Amino acid sequence: MLEIDDLSVTYRKGSDALKGVNLKLHKGKAVVVGPNGSGKTTLLRATLGLAPISRGRVRVFGLDVQSIRTDTRLSTNVLEVYRLARLRVKDIISLYAELKGADPAQSLKMIDDFELGGILSKWIYELSSGQQKLLGNILALSFEPRLCLLDEPFDQVDQSRRLRLAQLLRDFPGEVLLNTHEFGLLDRLGDSALYFMIEGRLFGSFELSQLTRLYISRGEVAGALVTLDTSYGKFSVTLDRGEAAITTSTSLERLLEAVA
Repeated sequence: MLEIDDLSVTYRKGSDALKGVNLKLHKGKAVVVGPNGSGKTTLLRATLGLAPISRGRVRVFGLDVQSIRTDTRLSTNVLEVYRLARLRVKDIISLYAELKGADPAQSLKMIDDFELGGILSKWIYELSSGQQKLLGNILALSFEPRLCLLDEPFDQVDQSRRLRLAQLLRDFPGEVLLNTHEFGLLDRLGDSALYFMIEGRLFGSFELSQLTRLYISRGEVAGALVTLDTSYGKFSVTLDRGEAAITTSTSLERLLEAVA
């Protein structure tokens, strides 16, 4: 479904936002956790054909990323995609339902379930950050996509709606590539592959079901599942032992600071 091979993205000369990333997703879900600015959003943008690939390739449904921009089997919560149509929210929903040959009722039900009925007559720029994020999530999960790319889906969303969203993601029948900077709610997403992203490099995979058993220590540790090689040192991810349990921190960034 999704194949990313030796992917590097360069926004300006001498500075790689992604460095040799490899990831394969087939009939499942994958979660990428990393600090802000680590390259997580760039990874999704490259998969959508919105970032300049300097090396490697991305294939979706067996096709080069440049060939799938109009493929209705792929969806995302990146609002840049939906801002291309200068329409009010209700009209954006109707437009994408028509493009995908689907009924807008599914999106409208989710709008109602998340108590967002008041946004339907508004422009996207009139929405709060949380409302924009939820709208993107709803559009991404609607119309039965086969592959859904979600950039920080819980960011700026209140806790009660986060819990509802986590359940939707757990029950979602298609494939999902999701990134986030925090560990909260990951245990509610069901069976998923787990990756860490630091400074444009992807490390893993682990099993999300192992989250409570993962530890991190400074330096190279014998028998480590993986060693995170960063500009501020090496860190080892181990199972059932180590300096700090991953679940003791809210984010990977704070966890690395704790053991540095």
